[in-house]
Amino acid sequence: MTEIEVPMLEIAREYLDAAIEFFLKQTKFFCAIHLAGAAGELFDAHLQKSEQFFRSAWKAEEALMSEAGSAPSDAEARQSVNKWKNEVKHMNDGSQTVTIDPEFAAECLIEKALVSFYKLKLRKSPAIWKFEDHQNRKSQGDKDERRPRAQGRDL
Repeated sequence: MTEIEVPMLEIAREYLDAAIEFFLKQTKFFCAIHLAGAAGELFDAHLQKSEQFFRSAWKAEEALMSEAGSAPSDAEARQSVNKWKNEVKHMNDGSQTVTIDPEFAAECLIEKALVSFYKLKLRKSPAIWKFEDHQNRKSQGDKDERRPRAQGRDL
């Protein structure tokens, strides 16, 4: 076997593509959660701190939590932002189960990773194009459901 040097962005892209493929096949959502979370962190590491999705989400979470009561610690705000990814990766407090909507969590973490991906202005992979198409069709379906329907006659 030969060791090779691999750019971290290439690894992040592979993680994101795999997460998207699992999500679109409606299988292995927990793998998708973990891979999308890791991809997002790697993409963020290539951005200025002020542009990082995680940092923005963490600051927003900190502000929201402060409105509800006392200001949270940095650790509490970070934990809230990384909740899904960490819940499926660690056994916190010895808990042997997790309560989660894995499909929703995977979709959210893929979208979070894509925010940083887009900021890096990277070339889209076929998996990303498929995910965008899926999201657009889903969004169009939501619009179609809200569209008023003619009652009793064709228009």
